[in-house]
Amino acid sequence: MGFFLVNPAWAVEDYMLTVSSSSEYEEGEYSVIEGETITLYEKPVSEVVIHVYFPSGIVKTLTNSTGQFSATSPAPLEIGEHDITVYAKKDNKFTNAEMTYQVIESKAKKIQEPVIKTPKTTDKKIELDPFSKMIQELEKQKNDEVKRETIIKDNHKIDEKRRLAQENLQNDLKEDEKRNEVNSPRNVFYRFIQEVDSSFRGIFWQQFLFTEKISQQAHEAKEEALRDGKSSFEAMKIFQQEAAVTQKEVMDVNKNLSVKYGNSTSDVQNLFDENGKLPRED
Repeated sequence: MGFFLVNPAWAVEDYMLTVSSSSEYEEGEYSVIEGETITLYEKPVSEVVIHVYFPSGIVKTLTNSTGQFSATSPAPLEIGEHDITVYAKKDNKFTNAEMTYQVIESKAKKIQEPVIKTPKTTDKKIELDPFSKMIQELEKQKNDEVKRETIIKDNHKIDEKRRLAQENLQNDLKEDEKRNEVNSPRNVFYRFIQEVDSSFRGIFWQQFLFTEKISQQAHEAKEEALRDGKSSFEAMKIFQQEAAVTQKEVMDVNKNLSVKYGNSTSDVQNLFDENGKLPRED
């Protein structure tokens, strides 16, 4: 069995996707892709929408209560190398995995070489007369040519189906991005602060930008860890470390913003201790 672990996409911080399949099939069989979705703490994630892009078509399914799913190719397999893409989505968070398997010629369909009876010579040695040799060679060349033409034709079909499957996947991703753009964190928060008093609006927006910057840096650190060969679990730990913010950092940001937007002065802000409290007067 071949086992493949996905590289999480930009939005997936809540679950991971793994997929598996046999690494080799025979022509005419149906391929089966199995997988599961789990959290970083190995808890199953159910109701995840799964799209499996086979060369022969797209299969849609859902993960069950144990986070598992299974999909079978819509049509029998053809000879060649097949690339499969599995696309998972839940709550506007998505990721994908890619895998490859080989399809070989069916043993039951292999062409049998013609058996030609040959005459016996007087000294009991088996020899082929020139005409029989010529017939045997012509049959062999004919069979070889048929095989070559079949393989070329099948490869063209596979390449076209692979191109269409990849094109459909990219179109789906672009449509999802367009639909979700209006509900991105930045746009949602920007609409929210339009209802806030204008004297505080700038502070709220700068606080959001500070948080967004930390998240982007953490995401970049995670992606770099994946490129360096670390596992998804290790990369997520790095994300969490980079995204952590201390109380002092938050207090310093709020202090500077209050002064910058005229809601306080440096003298007033300096009265607060390291815990953000005013000293007690006994």
